[in-house]
Amino acid sequence: MDNCIFCKLIEKVIPANIVFENEDVISFLELNQSVEGHVMVILKKHGESILDYNEQELGKLMIGVQEVAKKVKTAFNAGSLTIGINHLEKKGVPHLHVHIIPRFENDKGGIIQSIVSGEIKNSREETSEKIRKVN
Repeated sequence: MDNCIFCKLIEKVIPANIVFENEDVISFLELNQSVEGHVMVILKKHGESILDYNEQELGKLMIGVQEVAKKVKTAFNAGSLTIGINHLEKKGVPHLHVHIIPRFENDKGGIIQSIVSGEIKNSREETSEKIRKVN
């Protein structure tokens, strides 16, 4: 896609601190790292969300995520990693990307469930049923 900053990065039109690359994926340092070692992994094929890719492509993405996660965990001796996708995030880059963030004791970060806090209107059973009945 011509106006996608990540596609320009893939094409080496703009610079990036690339940490891993293979035929299908590329991984680079997040421009505004939340902690040292915060990287992103993307498929080289443009798509805005997981819904734009087939199972094989998503599998290749996750293989890349696994490879980079091992590297980040080892390079920073991280106790754990937070791995997440902001799916169709309006404020983000419209190209599916997976964040890998090394975690450390006293890093002031929370668990992934702490990102959003909203009102729960239905019971767990009602919520489960609502999701199950979608085709």
